[in-house]
Amino acid sequence: MTDDLPPLGRVLRERRAHHGWTLADVAAMTGISASTLSKIENGLLSPTYDKILQLARGLGVEIADLFATGEASKPAVVVARRSVSRQHEGQRLDTEFYSYTYLCSDVAHKRIIPIRIEVRATEPEQMGGLSSHVGEEFVEVLQGRMRLYSEYYEPIELEPGDSVYLDSTMKHGYLSVGDRPCVIMVMCSSATPNLAQTLREIIKQRILEEQARPAPKA
Repeated sequence: MTDDLPPLGRVLRERRAHHGWTLADVAAMTGISASTLSKIENGLLSPTYDKILQLARGLGVEIADLFATGEASKPAVVVARRSVSRQHEGQRLDTEFYSYTYLCSDVAHKRIIPIRIEVRATEPEQMGGLSSHVGEEFVEVLQGRMRLYSEYYEPIELEPGDSVYLDSTMKHGYLSVGDRPCVIMVMCSSATPNLAQTLREIIKQRILEEQARPAPKA
């Protein structure tokens, strides 16, 4: 019977079952009444875009995740993509305090975006403020020491070999601790298409802001 439900109803019901949430729990998280949620789950109501957006925000997922069609049960289609980056070669973007190298940049529409970042910022004001974007990310410190700032947690320092997994929609930022830059490997992932382009646009906007900043007086 579950397979006969519309994708949104099926995904909502499966997500509730996975987390052990009741309809009342989801209602409290999203602000959508339990009766409306029940109708959505049972295919009796097609929610408006505003309701879908409200549901995605309340559950902490992307809109695309609410319309998964169970493709995992279908035979896998092998596209045989492969890309090799030697010695950290890739597309590089430099700001005043950060250098971003997008690895395996010849493969488009990747679900995982690997980025090697050299962090030269040592003061909070050099971060240019905390930033956020869709998806999630895994961060590992390769060299030096890094201090991670995030919206809902106290700052934490990480050393080579330490790693952290975080929700990228939570504002966050990285600082180098010590007398030399730190180097980190960041793996960003999202169901949203063109994530790499989204991330690059954020960095390019930061570069434009730096270029527009008045030069310090002599």
